[in-house]
Amino acid sequence: MAHYFGFVPSDKLKTLISEAEQVVASNEQVDYYPYRDALTHQTARDLTDNLLVGLVDIIPNPERQASMRKIVGTIERATDTLLNILLGKENNEEVLPSFHFLRDRATFIDNDGVKRVGFKLSAADAKTIDEGFAAITPEHVDRDKFKKALETVNEETLTHFISRYADTLKLGMIKRKSVPVAKSAIDKGMNMALNKLLPDLPDSSLNRLADYYRPFIVEKSE
Repeated sequence: MAHYFGFVPSDKLKTLISEAEQVVASNEQVDYYPYRDALTHQTARDLTDNLLVGLVDIIPNPERQASMRKIVGTIERATDTLLNILLGKENNEEVLPSFHFLRDRATFIDNDGVKRVGFKLSAADAKTIDEGFAAITPEHVDRDKFKKALETVNEETLTHFISRYADTLKLGMIKRKSVPVAKSAIDKGMNMALNKLLPDLPDSSLNRLADYYRPFIVEKSE
C-alpha cells in the first residue's frame, strides 16, 4: 500500500487544470506560460487554504484567531512574491516540464475515483504522519507526536510544490538561489503558526484538528 497527501481542488483550480490540459493536448498555437502561471498561483492558494486557512475556525480564542490570520497573510504574500520572481514569459517547450510535473507528479486519483492535488509520501514520512494522527484520540493526546506529524506534512508539501517544482523551471543562477531562501521563510512561517496554535489548544480542539487533517492522507494500492 502507498500513502498520499492530497486535497480535492477548488472549483477555480479544477477549471484551470482542465483549461491547461486542453490547451496542451490540442497543440493550440498560443503561449502556454500564462496558463502555467495561473495554475501555479491557484495551486499555491489552494494549498494555503487547505493547510492553514481551514485551521482558523478550530482555534477557540479570538485573539489567537486574529494572530493566525496575520501569519497566514504573511505566508500568502511570501508565496506570491516567490512565484512572481520565478514565473514569467517562456517559450512553450520551456513551459512543458512544469505542466508535466503538475499533471503527473502533483495530482493523483483517490480510492473514490476523485482527482486530488497532492503527491506520494515516502514510507518513513507516512509512518511519522500516521503515528502522529493516531496519537490524538478522545482518550489520549500526545502533542509532540502530533506536532511532528504536522511538521512533516508541511515540510514535504513545501519540498514538493516549491523545491521539486522549481526544478522544472528554466531559472538563472540568482533566481535558482532564491528558491531555498524563500522556502525557508515560508517554512518558518508555517512552523510559527503551529507553535502558536498547538500549545494552548484543549484536547477537544486537538481532536478537531486531527479530524481536519486525516482526510488529506490517502492509502491506496500501488
